[in-house]
Amino acid sequence: METLTVIRSRLGLLLALVALPSSALAHRLDEYLQATLVAIDPGGFLLQINLTPGVAVADQVLALIDRDHDGVITTNEATAYAELLKRDLIVRLDQRTVELKFTGSNFPDPTELRTGLGIIQMEFSVKRGALAAGPHKLTVENRHLPALSVYLLNAARPESASVQIAGQKRNENQSGGEIAFEFHPPPNPSIPVGMVTSLPAFLVVLFAGLRQAKKKWKAY
Repeated sequence: METLTVIRSRLGLLLALVALPSSALAHRLDEYLQATLVAIDPGGFLLQINLTPGVAVADQVLALIDRDHDGVITTNEATAYAELLKRDLIVRLDQRTVELKFTGSNFPDPTELRTGLGIIQMEFSVKRGALAAGPHKLTVENRHLPALSVYLLNAARPESASVQIAGQKRNENQSGGEIAFEFHPPPNPSIPVGMVTSLPAFLVVLFAGLRQAKKKWKAY
């Protein structure tokens, strides 16, 4: 199973910066905390998810992961659970559903998960075509194990200056929300800047050469 250092660092920041709902604090031991961080970049989107089962629900969650109940989470079992989670995630860009791709995960030992401190880490990506300049809306909905779960949803600060988060709206339990953002691609002129700035000088030299050649022609 792949260890995702990006998820560890950025979702650690998420849990530190985003206030937990009172229900999550009150029922931490008997609920499944699912925290999703959405990163928006010009090339696509990334969903980074921390899943922390409380002590009282850890065995129920593990029953979905460790299917043969041997106390070991294999790569195949981790991948199968990632696919199960992916089916419960709905992502839309400007009202159009986009397809998620599972890109990595990290699962602690089942013993650690049963303590209520173990964190399952998942990463899903969305690759898309060219994005038009201007405003856009990305909606995310998590329908995974609603009877057991509390949720968090937040947008990461974009790493690209071309993307600006304009606002966020979430439903009451943060299982779903809408992220409004602006995309302003950098200028991409067809003629390099250096060529544009040197063109006037080139024309001056060219016309001077033509005048000199004309004088020599008349001399003959």
